Amino acid sequence: MAKKYEFQPDKPYSSWLNKLQLTKQQQKQVLKWCLYALVLIVLSVLQDVVLCRIRFYGGSTDLVPCGIFTICILEGSQKGCIFSLVAAFLYLLSGAAPGPHVLVLITVLSVLTAALRQTYLESGLPATFLCTALALAVYELAIFAFCLLLGQTTGDRLVSFMVPALLSLAAVPVVYPLAKAISTIGGETWKE
Repeated sequence: MAKKYEFQPDKPYSSWLNKLQLTKQQQKQVLKWCLYALVLIVLSVLQDVVLCRIRFYGGSTDLVPCGIFTICILEGSQKGCIFSLVAAFLYLLSGAAPGPHVLVLITVLSVLTAALRQTYLESGLPATFLCTALALAVYELAIFAFCLLLGQTTGDRLVSFMVPALLSLAAVPVVYPLAKAISTIGGETWKE
């Protein structure tokens, strides 16, 4: 018979994460997407804290869409579609996005440029750079057209809208190797 103050082992404890029963491959996939999110957070902080103070012809960099486009193009149109939708939604919620139209604009441009790269170009930095440049140019032109339509800007400010696309392209050679290294984590879950 056990005494009242005798040692008793702790009750087994399991977190909700342990109850998910993810395989090793699935855990690596979760790690990969979390690292992508961390890259976008770093780009957002760098953009909003440091680079927003530097102006060139009235424009500044736009690193978060550049990062989303680069990662989506690297991952392909199927995986990149969901990633760009979630990332654009979080970018919109952060308050740094120029408007709600960014959600659709980033998602559509990401998927189209990723499909363009998959269909016609070989994988690598030059193809990713070209597709990201195209996506950023169309993105900035669409934002300019939307602001012009709403009367928030004038036609002579086109240069200040295109400068962010050109300045943000300087980040692609830095983001691409990092995203390429992250993309190798995990592999395909169906091969498990």
